[in-house]
Amino acid sequence: MAFLFIHHIRYYLITLFILVCSGISPASVVELDTDKDGNTDRIAHLDENGILKKLDIDSNADGIMDRFQSYEDGKLVRVETDSNQDGRFESVTWFQDGQVYEEKKDTNGDGHFDVVSRFKNGRPTFKQKDTNFDGNKDIFCHFDSQSMAEKIEEDTRHNGCIDRIRTYCKGEPVRIEYDSNGNGYMDTISLFKKGRLYLQTQDKDQDKKPDLKIFFSKDEAKERVESDTNLNGKIDTWQYYRDRKLVRLEHDEQGDGKISLKVFYKNEKKYRQIIDKDNDDQFEITQWFNKPPWTMVMKLDGNGDGRAEERYCYKDGILRLKEIDEDSDGNLELRELYDASGKLIKSEEDTDGNGRLSITWFYNDKEEAIRAEKDNNADGRVDILYYYQDGRLTAVEEDTNGDGKTDLWEEYDDCETLVKRARDINLDGKPDIEDRISEQVTDKLERK
Repeated sequence: MAFLFIHHIRYYLITLFILVCSGISPASVVELDTDKDGNTDRIAHLDENGILKKLDIDSNADGIMDRFQSYEDGKLVRVETDSNQDGRFESVTWFQDGQVYEEKKDTNGDGHFDVVSRFKNGRPTFKQKDTNFDGNKDIFCHFDSQSMAEKIEEDTRHNGCIDRIRTYCKGEPVRIEYDSNGNGYMDTISLFKKGRLYLQTQDKDQDKKPDLKIFFSKDEAKERVESDTNLNGKIDTWQYYRDRKLVRLEHDEQGDGKISLKVFYKNEKKYRQIIDKDNDDQFEITQWFNKPPWTMVMKLDGNGDGRAEERYCYKDGILRLKEIDEDSDGNLELRELYDASGKLIKSEEDTDGNGRLSITWFYNDKEEAIRAEKDNNADGRVDILYYYQDGRLTAVEEDTNGDGKTDLWEEYDDCETLVKRARDINLDGKPDIEDRISEQVTDKLERK
């Protein structure tokens, strides 16, 4: 602006020199051709004392005056610019004691000044803008003594309310306050060190206590997030990041300062979590996600010896397999299998306590047992078959000599009372001897 002032004084002195040399009357309008191209590019308006009052300038030599400078007592006080010759000024600048103190600009040519700047001692002190050209200013910038932005207030929603305030020190950001939901409360605050973001807090319940804290690394990558998820004033959830990706989450479900849940991530996908169900600092439950062929596998180690007593396998959220090792000796006492709808279809049990699953149960659509197979001698062949109907035992088939052929048949009535037994004496696979238990019982009763 100082250069502009000197530039205008130069033309003013040239104008006076020409007037004196030509003997023109002081109170007049003088046309000048300063670049000697044969066209007037300056029109000077003088008062009765020969003092310059106004100077019209054709700044681009197109034959049309586009800048108009006003003077008082020979000093520049205002500059108006109409560069596109539409009759509307796109900028107006005011001067005082030779220095600019206010400037207005119409940046989109709609006839309204959307940028207003104020100066002190030639330096900017304040600027306001109408960024969406609705006639209302929505950005307000305050400058420090070094002409650097010190505070910027913004109405980002264009509703007449300030919802973001940026604070700077020596041109570097220090603090940003933001009203994320437009209710008039600055709930999000970003803090900077040496111009770099290091902490962001959020206070959604407006109790003036942050319920979310985000910590950033030197390269402004998210490192850790602390949350108060139940808004009770205590941090209960922690998220940890590496290379800008979530790697671990910890949660204090009881709010007593003890971590009860840890979730681990790979490529920002949850792959494992551990749970302290009884809050004894021992993580009894471990869950794996997407562990083929299962989408989730859960193990329970209730005594904390590192060996699971229970194992549950899920596919698409439905339990498909359950395994129980109650004494944690590595041998299962029970295994259950379920279909795609979650219904029990098969189970295996260690009924003899010898460390192997010796009996297998099969179930119908109502999850009722319909058959059981038992291998007594662990030779991989079924020794006894049990048949059920409506939850009651109806028949038994047994291979008593382990040759792989049934040689004993039993039938039971509705009360699960044995009513018939047949045996294969010659081992040809056919019954040789048949006993009707109910008739024998009746004969004994009659004899008594």
